Amino acid sequence: MSHKTYQDKWTECMQELMEQVQIEYLPAEAAENGQSFEPGFQHFALLYIKYLQIYRKLEDCHNQMVHPQKRRDIWRVLRSTIYRILELKQQLMHYNPRAGSRFVALDEVLTDLKLNPDTVEWKVPRYFLDDQEAREEIEDKQHKLDHWLGVFSMSQDSDPLLDKKDPFEVAGLTVDDAVAIIQKNERGRIGINRADLVCTWRKDSARKEERQRRQAEKGDGADDLLESQVLAATRIAAHWKRKVDRRRFLRMREEEFEFLGMSPPQNDTKAHIIEEMKKHRERRKKMQEDADEVYQKALKEQLEWLQKKKGADIKADLLEERRQWILDCYQRFDKNCQFPTDFDEFYKQYDGEEEEEGDKGKDGKGKGKEAKAKDDKGKKGKGGKKDAAAEEEEPHDVGPSAVVQSFYEHINQYTEKWEGRDENNNFDQRHDIELARKNVYPIVEAELRAMVDDQMREELANLKLLFEGAKKKKGGKAKKQKKPKKPKAPKKWCAAVGSIANREDCVPDLVEQSILKKVAPVHLEDFWGEYHFLGAMLRSHHRFWGEHHFPPPSSQMIRSLLIEHCVLPLAQTDIRQKAPETLTARSLLLYGPKGSGKSMLARAIATESGATFFDLSPSVIEGKSTQGKLGSSLLVYKTFICAQDMAPSVIYIDQVELVYQATKKGKKGGDANAPSRIQKDLSAAIKQVKRGPEATEQDRILFIGCTSRPFDDTVNMKELVAAFDEKVWVSFPQYGSRVVLWQRFMEKHGVVVDPAKLNISTLARVSDGYPAGSIKQTVDRVLTARRVQQLKVRPLKVQEFIGPLSRTVFCWRDDYQRFSDFDFEATGEKALHERRMAEEEKAEQEAAAKGKGKK
Repeated sequence: MSHKTYQDKWTECMQELMEQVQIEYLPAEAAENGQSFEPGFQHFALLYIKYLQIYRKLEDCHNQMVHPQKRRDIWRVLRSTIYRILELKQQLMHYNPRAGSRFVALDEVLTDLKLNPDTVEWKVPRYFLDDQEAREEIEDKQHKLDHWLGVFSMSQDSDPLLDKKDPFEVAGLTVDDAVAIIQKNERGRIGINRADLVCTWRKDSARKEERQRRQAEKGDGADDLLESQVLAATRIAAHWKRKVDRRRFLRMREEEFEFLGMSPPQNDTKAHIIEEMKKHRERRKKMQEDADEVYQKALKEQLEWLQKKKGADIKADLLEERRQWILDCYQRFDKNCQFPTDFDEFYKQYDGEEEEEGDKGKDGKGKGKEAKAKDDKGKKGKGGKKDAAAEEEEPHDVGPSAVVQSFYEHINQYTEKWEGRDENNNFDQRHDIELARKNVYPIVEAELRAMVDDQMREELANLKLLFEGAKKKKGGKAKKQKKPKKPKAPKKWCAAVGSIANREDCVPDLVEQSILKKVAPVHLEDFWGEYHFLGAMLRSHHRFWGEHHFPPPSSQMIRSLLIEHCVLPLAQTDIRQKAPETLTARSLLLYGPKGSGKSMLARAIATESGATFFDLSPSVIEGKSTQGKLGSSLLVYKTFICAQDMAPSVIYIDQVELVYQATKKGKKGGDANAPSRIQKDLSAAIKQVKRGPEATEQDRILFIGCTSRPFDDTVNMKELVAAFDEKVWVSFPQYGSRVVLWQRFMEKHGVVVDPAKLNISTLARVSDGYPAGSIKQTVDRVLTARRVQQLKVRPLKVQEFIGPLSRTVFCWRDDYQRFSDFDFEATGEKALHERRMAEEEKAEQEAAAKGKGKK
């Protein structure tokens, strides 16, 4: 698309953003007018969906626009939009019909708005990986990893983190047994072929004898030759006409199926279009890089020009302003002709003015809050003797945040800079020199201000020496000053803290131990699945399903939660600092049957955020760092500090239930090679990751634990649940998702499924209870290269998939129930349910007591 297209899309986004800001202030305006407007789930769901639409458009504009200054302004708006979406997600979790759940079902809202489910589908910002600094950082880490893999002569292939056990392999089968089976089958095949040949020969001979017998009965058939030829020609013409009509009918049926969307198109140009789009995007990325390079050079030129032409004037103005301030302070009567004690007081006067303006701009809202606070204090003082359970909960803040107020600045900036600007002649989308000069001016002013401040501090010190006599102290011995107490050293979270002198030495050690590894890249959009169209009803009406039978989240819900809670805070430090702490995950627990895609999601998170991948699975750390108590601590500590230095990082623990094994109290010793030896240090390392404004670049670390047996009796469930912030149940797919999976996995082998020839619905019904990995293994087993070549001669049948599917992993009903019970307890819904039942029972008892009192 052209530059004008994305410019119009940007304009449309800013208009929609202005409308959303006005909607955000509707509750406050209604309260001022004395009207009742209680925002709830519906209100915030509408805002969430609309901001998500704006975000997708802005992300496309930022990714495709070439103009460097426009892209920077769009990036600021895009970042603020992400902040606001995360804030709205927090509000949706608070007002969620399914109390306490982090999965929000928006299908009813989408139905009311008549929107497609793709509207709420998240798209990870592409600048996370395409940005020049991020790209160079990822390449540096990749080169370092490749270097050490080459040094240790290790394989440089990416690890897909798949189970290497072949489900179709027959256990205990020797080569001789395999040869005997092949020989037996070959003899049977030869016997069948011989029987077919004999049967065909007998039929031909019988047909020949019958023909000879008829000719003998008729005698000389010269008179009937013409009649026989006419009959033969008639039959041939009828057969050919029937065949032509059938071809025409089949073609009409295929065209109708294509029109209705029931059959894939024959001449599909989609692949060609996708390739063209990729080439077009690469061409635009090259144009963006060239434009950015020219813009950076222009900024340096404008910086030098301002320093040369305007630097002296700016410096003179700054000096005059500060000297005048010193003179005013000296002549002020309340200072008694004294110089200011510290030059930093010069900036404090501006801070005071800003606070006064801020108090005036609140329109009395601040006073209202103060009065409310006083009233609350008074109430607490009067009722302080009451029980803590009777105290009211703190009110939930639902008003516009500071991010909403920042939208006004972005809109005003867009209006001043770009709304009325004519870009018709700017075909190459080059930068604007005047805007570049305005951007550089604060940098020059800040540099000169720092120089002037240093100079004024020296002048102020000299003035004090000249005009103020030093006061002589009275004679006598000066009191000895007490020695300051040494601050206590912070408590070590791990026994190995401080034992490593050079942090750079950890990288080769972890590479050699296969902890720091390369994983096969994959994206979250490859986690296929159909949208859950009845999600709101199924996830909120728990009484219909029973208290312990909540349905697992859909694939779309899982993708959205992982992006909002894991990928966004992991990829960017500013998002980690501004996002609500409840939406910033330090650790993630994925549980579900084998083959459901847990390891794939871990790889997808690392790929989308450009993170370094560390593997602390029990199978990896077995037999490593087992020497004494410090061994396990040193293993976790090395991994943690290396993850800090190479942030963003993902620390992956497969079969995490083996790490969090229950141990008897007071029992010392144990197996030094057991995976549970790192349990304590791993939980402590998770707590060291910071969230909120205190977070830094080194805090971009995510611990991901995967398990298929979280409900085993030997698992310390309390510690396992407490260690991980987010818990996600990755179950086997539902019917709609299974249809999509069968089609997609077959398309990977170049097989386009025609529903009229292969009944995918039957396969989806038969594969109920089988995870996505089992479906993939079945398709890979059936659609070999030779079988794909034979498709024209021998079409696919449903029966071919039944046998291989039965050999793969299956989630039994008992296991599904145990996963459901674990999810019910791990997500905190069991505690909420027990509290709700206690409140209902108490209310019933109070109602019964009142009824007896009336009688």
